[in-house]
Amino acid sequence: MKKLFAALLAAIMILSIHAFAAAEEAEEFATVEALQFDKLPDIDGKISADEWGDPTVAHIKYPENLQTDVSKDDQTDVEFTIWFRYTFEGFYIAAQTPDTSPCNDNVDGSQIWNGDCLQMRLDPYGCTEDQGLVASSVRDMNYSEDYQEFAFAYCKEDGECYAYCWHGVMSGLALQSEGGKYGASNDGTTTTYEVYIPWDELLYENMPHVGTTYGISAALLTATEGENDNKWQNWLEWGSGVINGRDDNICGTNRLVMSGKTVFGGAALTDPDPDGEVVTKAEIPTAEGDAVIIDFTKLSGKNQMDYVLNDDGSVTFSFEDGNDPYISLNVSGQVKIQAEDYPYFAIYMKTNDPYAAGEIFYCTLDGVTDYTGGYSVPLEYYEVDGNQVAVAELGDGMGYEGNVLKLRFDAYDGGCSDPDESEITVYSAGFFKTLEDAQMFKAEGVTVDLDPAYVKEIQGGGSDDTTASEATETEAGGTEETTNGEQKTKDAEDTAKATEAETEGAKETTDKSNKGWIIPVAIAVAVVAIAVIVIIIVTKKKK
Repeated sequence: MKKLFAALLAAIMILSIHAFAAAEEAEEFATVEALQFDKLPDIDGKISADEWGDPTVAHIKYPENLQTDVSKDDQTDVEFTIWFRYTFEGFYIAAQTPDTSPCNDNVDGSQIWNGDCLQMRLDPYGCTEDQGLVASSVRDMNYSEDYQEFAFAYCKEDGECYAYCWHGVMSGLALQSEGGKYGASNDGTTTTYEVYIPWDELLYENMPHVGTTYGISAALLTATEGENDNKWQNWLEWGSGVINGRDDNICGTNRLVMSGKTVFGGAALTDPDPDGEVVTKAEIPTAEGDAVIIDFTKLSGKNQMDYVLNDDGSVTFSFEDGNDPYISLNVSGQVKIQAEDYPYFAIYMKTNDPYAAGEIFYCTLDGVTDYTGGYSVPLEYYEVDGNQVAVAELGDGMGYEGNVLKLRFDAYDGGCSDPDESEITVYSAGFFKTLEDAQMFKAEGVTVDLDPAYVKEIQGGGSDDTTASEATETEAGGTEETTNGEQKTKDAEDTAKATEAETEGAKETTDKSNKGWIIPVAIAVAVVAIAVIVIIIVTKKKK
């Protein structure tokens, strides 16, 4: 009887443990503390427990840490340990990684990432969870436009630590000359980084107070001398967005909290501005209406293209010698767009290269986390000069579903024939629900003056004397007259969309129901266990 009871109880306990474990899955982001330095270290590239105390995160490694990604699944030998510390004057970072052959031939400048390097991002408005952008289970999410991105690399030739900032207060600078202090070393087995950055080189606002949270991500890139032309080969990322699914408005979900505790147990530091204002990020609006105009100047990256902002708000692009001119454009940092609702993208523009053709790459939350060849659609230009509209049917491409994160505008697909002379001016750009509105660039609050030849072509003919504005007005009025056949088609499409929405809703409900059984089952198992125990005790007493 005792053996039966023990076996029954053990089975019940195992079921209960599994049920509760499933109900309380670990978060896919980390919350860590930055302790206060009550005794400042020497920034010489050599660290010890006496200087830095215990690490903030020890032995970051794949797949042991939920918050890590690697370039290859078999790169389990890549790892690093990191320390975060602070005072009210500046931010301190230290990191160590096993490395018997340090290698970086690009330490001086923006290519510093292409070798052994520690690369990081920090968001002044907190992690994505704090900003209320998405559920924590989704890793590659929006960060604010004020994120900071910087990197540090050890140069074995001179034993120095180099730094570079791509985005933020010190964008384009090497940082050392501006107040920061950096050191690095390699003792034959381990590379060590030691960093101090003044807060005013990192943040425009939201200076630290006890309890302030920042978004944080860190990545280690590795290279091996004599392999792959001494360029980077592998990486390990703590958080996300620095490398994997990289985008200037996509970053890691990890949270860094400014602690009131000190490293060595001394008195807490005095906050010079305890009542300082804490600024929260404005909520990103959700797309509404038939058209959503976006800010084409909010570029998140460019390659072999330069641009200038004109007085009328347009952007004129010029081109460098090369065969791959493109820009990346932040979308999700401006507005939340559901891809299925806005399948057309249009640019109101002018080009002096009449035989060019471009391409739009896109990245969506539920589709892909980065650009690939399969996630692009052609962007047809024109064989006439003048102001035109180029339209891309994104809905025809693969994986165009979920929230739109970003676009990549490949201005000349296959290269620019004459970079010194070619030019594109973009007046406006946006997402549209209908092809007709995209072709005519009909959007609330936006009026365009289209080339008459383009209007004639889109309308399928018409008088050569028709002006662009008259044609636009005629087209706008004509949209109100819909034939019975067209109306039926539209009704059928609306019904299909409604059915699809209901199906999705049912699916979500089913998913929630499927997940909802875990806790009730665990409670029921526990109740049964208690009942069994009571029955056994009562039975035993009766005997």
